[in-house]
Amino acid sequence: MKDVIIKIKQADAYDLPAGSAANKLVVSLDQGDEEKMLRTTLLQQLQHNGLALNNVMFDLLHFALAIYTVDQIVSRQQNGFQGWSRHLKVHFPVNDIETWLKVKEMLEEYIGFLSGDKWEFVFRQNDDVRAEEPVLLSNPNGYTRVCLLSGGLDSFIASIDLLKEEGQKPVFVSHYKTGTESSTQDKVLAALARKFGQNNFGSHKFYVQPNQKNSSAQKENSSRARSLLFICLGLAVATALGDDIDLVLPENGLISLNIPLTKTRLSSHSTRTTHPFFVDGLNKIILKLTLKSRIYNPYQFKTKGEMMIECRDADFLKGHIPETISCSHPEQSRYLGKRPGLNCGYCVPCIIRQAAEKKFGDITTEYALDDVTQTPPSNKATKGSDYRAFKLALEKFDELSKPHSLALQVIRSGPIPYLEATPLKNYIEMYVRGMQEVKAFISR
Repeated sequence: MKDVIIKIKQADAYDLPAGSAANKLVVSLDQGDEEKMLRTTLLQQLQHNGLALNNVMFDLLHFALAIYTVDQIVSRQQNGFQGWSRHLKVHFPVNDIETWLKVKEMLEEYIGFLSGDKWEFVFRQNDDVRAEEPVLLSNPNGYTRVCLLSGGLDSFIASIDLLKEEGQKPVFVSHYKTGTESSTQDKVLAALARKFGQNNFGSHKFYVQPNQKNSSAQKENSSRARSLLFICLGLAVATALGDDIDLVLPENGLISLNIPLTKTRLSSHSTRTTHPFFVDGLNKIILKLTLKSRIYNPYQFKTKGEMMIECRDADFLKGHIPETISCSHPEQSRYLGKRPGLNCGYCVPCIIRQAAEKKFGDITTEYALDDVTQTPPSNKATKGSDYRAFKLALEKFDELSKPHSLALQVIRSGPIPYLEATPLKNYIEMYVRGMQEVKAFISR
């Protein structure tokens, strides 16, 4: 187990008793700290844009920053059981400890589900309670929704749908840590501004990156907790705008469920970024924290191809598909002798994306790997493991016919929250359509 002490201010003197924690790490989120573990201008940007946070949201945002930082600077290989699942005990300061104790066990459960680690949280009362800023007018521009915009195809479709919906004036929230992510988001926002007008939406881009070069940090390549930060960035903007502003978390249903393609891919290859169980858990947590905004995914029962076909402006979408990036590792294209920043073409999101493009019409995106159906060798940079896993999964899928067996398949990546049979039935039907969509692409 690793004890991690989070400090929001350098003056925080909190420590563990001498000799009680041989494996201790102190993480400072104070941007004035020369040994800071986090690089960001997040709070300055919020203040500059007049977005004031109440104490609960302030703590929740810093909590997400802490979790993301810890996730990136504590190596799984060095600290995880069998090089994977870590046991992390995080000591975190809050402005109202009674409120946070109410959600302690829920946070441990749902963040553990997200990252595949065992988390323990030890909340402590801040000695100096933060004074909340008075807000006279929080939403002068009349924004109605906040929507996450990653630069991917799904969030681009969601942005078009919101801007085409009568009465909606959305705010798009982006997070980036690389130049490719930032430039992609800029291209998407510029296209939206040219089409719909800059005054018809708002946007905020936040740079947040843990400092893996800090002398106390270890480099961890996976970033499973990043989605918690991204969602909390959106929630911070939403709650600052008003109690009635909800957060749109756009993701096609097949990726959202992210059912393991093979039995060996239950952990390292099956992320749970927008899984219904995780999103439902976050909504339960923010309700207990007395925040009013809610998170919802309007595409949870849609395949990616269906999202494209049903987009409210298909012609505009068609002209900008190649500018979006849905890839797990776009920086890898240079290893194939291509320009950096391309969708790779061989990862799971890229295979699902190409299947969706084929369903929509022609594949217009430039992929680093031109034809993934030509099974690439596993010992090359092209990494054909995801393609081969899809082939095996589709062989298994073809054997599934009974509703019971399909239901068992759908819940392999996590429990599905539902109060009646209809949502589960909808997830099963979406999964079948999604796999058929991929099969049509691979078998073409």
